[in-house]
Amino acid sequence: MSGNLYFEDFSVGRVFRTAGRTVTEADVVNFAGLSGDFSSLHLDEEFAVSGPFGRRIAHGLCSVTIFSGLFVQLGLWNDTALAVLSTSWTFVGPVFLGDTIKADITVSHARITSRGDRGVVTFEVTLANQDGDTVQNGVWVMMIRALADSSKHQLENA
Repeated sequence: MSGNLYFEDFSVGRVFRTAGRTVTEADVVNFAGLSGDFSSLHLDEEFAVSGPFGRRIAHGLCSVTIFSGLFVQLGLWNDTALAVLSTSWTFVGPVFLGDTIKADITVSHARITSRGDRGVVTFEVTLANQDGDTVQNGVWVMMIRALADSSKHQLENA
């Protein structure tokens, strides 16, 4: 990608797919240190074996954070992203250490702001593991710079 997609480039229905990324021991340990979440389900193998998943799982928010990095690595808006406005997230299934996760991201809504120099784009996200099982899904809303003459164009929203 060019790294400079503008609001107008995010047409409703357009789909982006991230690369895969394997969740490692280092990811989980580093996230625990950063977040302060040292729950046994994530860090204690003996405890986790008797837990609901039979082994350790990554923190849910660790997986969201990895998704965020994968999304940025697509290089869609290096110079045009203005803000993440909101997120809404659902944790569908566990992410195990050693799982490889990737996301499908679909533009579900796009509207130009009254200023005309930026737009709000809503992305529907499905995060899946290497087996294609959905582990998380959500909505990511961003403000993205528009082309200078966007306020003069009639844009359709779905």
